Amino acid sequence: MTNAIPIPAPECPLCGRPNDCAPARSGNFDTPCWCLQARIPAELVDSLPEAVRGRACICRDCVASHGEGV
Repeated sequence: MTNAIPIPAPECPLCGRPNDCAPARSGNFDTPCWCLQARIPAELVDSLPEAVRGRACICRDCVASHGEGV
């Protein structure tokens, strides 16, 4: 049995558009992603349904519309 972390879905859980998640596209967490340099507010992450927290990536547009720079 493996404890592997599932690769995130390629859609933003807030708007349904592509989230530009590099690991989701490549299938590998070793792939660098834009979000590593982004400031994603905790309240935006907290707004996600519990079932997708830590399993889905918010897109740049949703982060930017929340007033944060990406």
